[in-house]
Parts: sequence; structure tokens; C-alpha cells
Amino acid sequence: MVSSYNVWHSGFQPIVFQSEVYESSIFSVPGNVREACLLMEMAISNCKVQTIQKSLADQLVRCDTLQLRYSRIQVEKAMLRLSATELHIGRVHMVLRQNGYNPDIGKLYV
Repeated sequence: MVSSYNVWHSGFQPIVFQSEVYESSIFSVPGNVREACLLMEMAISNCKVQTIQKSLADQLVRCDTLQLRYSRIQVEKAMLRLSATELHIGRVHMVLRQNGYNPDIGKLYV
């Protein structure tokens, strides 16, 4: 989330802060303790929001990882069922041939 704060007060020079994620914010130099405290609270609040966003992203990755693991198990089960079905079809073909039927055509061998 890109956020920028423009706090302008007459007579103050803006200071630009660059973070490692290439976000830029413009703050005015606080003129008194009250402004400095508000600026600090805003920075702390922004930090908390970013921490929550990271936590949410971590949980989404975990959820996707668990979904992937579950899907792999389902694929393995489907492959086992497919193998068993193919084996069963092969046995049926063998029995049909032993009894004189052509399973591909459905007619008796002569």
C-alpha cells in the first residue's frame, strides 16, 4: 500500500522521507511538541497498519500453501483410483478374450 502524507504548515520547509519500499512521504518540520507527537502517532499508526498488512499477506500465503497440499492429496487419490480402474479394465478384457469375445469389437472370436 503506497501512502503519502502531505502536512503543510505555513512557514515550514517540507522534508521528504524515502523508505526501502520506495514510498515517499512529505512531512513538515513540526513547530511544537503537539505537532511532533501527532506526527509520531501517525508514524506509529502507519507502522501498525503495515504490520497488519504483512500478517494478512503471510496468512494468505499459508492458506494457499495448505490449499496446494490438499489439492496434491486429491490428485494422488484420483491417480490411485485411475490406476485401479485401468487395472480392472485390463482384467475384464482378459476375461472377455478368454471366453472368446473381442472386447474392442464386442463380437465372438471365430
